[in-house]
Amino acid sequence: MNHLYRRPAYLNSGDKICITSPAGRVAPEKVLKADKVFKNYGFEVEIMSHALGAFYQFSGTDDERLEDLQQALDDPYCKAILMSRGGYGLHRIIDRLDFRSFETFPKWIIGFSDITLLHAHLHRLKWQSLHSPMASAFSIENPSQALKVLSFLQGNLPKYSLAPHALNRKGKARGILTGGNLSILTSILGSCSDLDTNEKILFIEDVGEYLYRLDRMMWTYKRAGKLSHLSGLIIGGLTEMKDGETNFGYSAEEIVYQAVKQYSYPVCFGFPAGHQPHNEPLMLGAEIRIEITDEGTEMIYLY
Repeated sequence: MNHLYRRPAYLNSGDKICITSPAGRVAPEKVLKADKVFKNYGFEVEIMSHALGAFYQFSGTDDERLEDLQQALDDPYCKAILMSRGGYGLHRIIDRLDFRSFETFPKWIIGFSDITLLHAHLHRLKWQSLHSPMASAFSIENPSQALKVLSFLQGNLPKYSLAPHALNRKGKARGILTGGNLSILTSILGSCSDLDTNEKILFIEDVGEYLYRLDRMMWTYKRAGKLSHLSGLIIGGLTEMKDGETNFGYSAEEIVYQAVKQYSYPVCFGFPAGHQPHNEPLMLGAEIRIEITDEGTEMIYLY
């Protein structure tokens, strides 16, 4: 039931937001732009010590990235932790994180892509979190992404109305929203962060995969029982997918459709979230309702 998924307090002007880089290195100017955006809207911002650093492809060593994220999790004054970007790196430190202070001083975890691992881990702890654009997407010149994130963080949850899609499966569903990047979700199967998808509405997205790899991930997730007992399925961006020397024969959307065609739950294609310019925030752990008809899809937050 949804009441088991706890929600950090919504933000008010003056609250503290920490920016950290638990995975890939990021151009410092992108983080500094995000810092200015949130300060302009009345928030206190702390950029963690190693967030602007570089250690090969990472923002810092494992110990440095762990230290930054742990300090933000432990900070009783921090109300939200904004990741600078995804990339790769959380797998190397997730099992060393201590969430005891977080349980006492909960805060919003904000990000997507590699941050899916942290969302999934929090899902096991029954906390809501925000799948959304990160600091590297925010700027003074075009603050629209930041404003959408702030709107969620302040409790303004939208209703979505989407155009119909040829592969949609009609129906109604109500349940807890969960999921994220499919590559990350399949990589944590069998771990202590593995996602419980039973009777949930699963959201998936991915980027830059060969079509055969996407197919393999869908069948891996299916064989693990993660697609069998969903209440519903929402597919976001499947962007920059690549074919091999020999044509795979199916589009990314058709690959997903084939993997779930035996089930009866409603399926929505084309939700505007993921690795794409239009990346709508999603409150994971929230209860939602979706209705898919010939006219399109409607999604609303219930809690």
